[in-house]
Amino acid sequence: MSRDTSLDRFVDLIVESCIQQELREDLPAPGISAIEEAYAIQDRIFVRRTEPGAEAAGWFVAATNASMRTQLGLTEPYASRWRPGRIVEAPVSPLVIGPLGAALELEVSFEMAEDLPPRSHPYGEHEVLAAVRTVRPSIEIVITCFADWMNQKPFNVIAEGGSDQWLVVGPAVENWQSLPLERIPVTLTIDGREAAAGSTSLVMDGPASVLHWLANHAATRAGGLRKGQICNTGMCAPVHFTAPGERACADFGQLGMIDLDVAATMATVEDASDLTSLEDGQ
Repeated sequence: MSRDTSLDRFVDLIVESCIQQELREDLPAPGISAIEEAYAIQDRIFVRRTEPGAEAAGWFVAATNASMRTQLGLTEPYASRWRPGRIVEAPVSPLVIGPLGAALELEVSFEMAEDLPPRSHPYGEHEVLAAVRTVRPSIEIVITCFADWMNQKPFNVIAEGGSDQWLVVGPAVENWQSLPLERIPVTLTIDGREAAAGSTSLVMDGPASVLHWLANHAATRAGGLRKGQICNTGMCAPVHFTAPGERACADFGQLGMIDLDVAATMATVEDASDLTSLEDGQ
């Protein structure tokens, strides 16, 4: 079996596990041997699960937090594209948790005002920030087919690329330039009690530095960042594994707040199609 055929087989297995809501412990030997293979699988999964010609809704960057990179055994962040329809504006209908479970991460997101296409030299941070329209608080809803994903082989997590995840974005802040984006406290409360606390300082040198990294990464993949895309920049507080019936509130201080309800009843495998029905509640 050729290596390319093996990668296609990994694509099949991951997509099947996501659709069937089945947890996987690992991929068959010999597994994924390099980050380039992981990104190749991730890109094929995006194509498989997206309508032909559809544009990505945005990008997410993960492992921007030093502790998460250590947890996953990575030396740098990684990125993936959001499938169309996976980014929704708060308020939203209650999140339905399926057999794969869900976790909440508090993240700062940027909405792009201009394209940042591939070019022969890297983008500077000033250029990247000049291409931003708004900054938004956001909650990334982590859903993965890999068991124990915080201790999973990192190339498996990169390859899956968060294709079943959601991003709930809060109010758009247009005059963000004067805000101290690199040191805003964030807090997650669950049913009125603090569940996680942190700061935007926990992601690299702040969210702006993450977007700068992403702009140059994306310029080597899929045509770079595009106008209108929303890009989230990594968790600013410890991850919270949510449970049915919880009411979450993410407080980003000067950036605003997001409320998120979790449905009281879990979905079964037979109800898996309902897990794609998280919608704007406005």
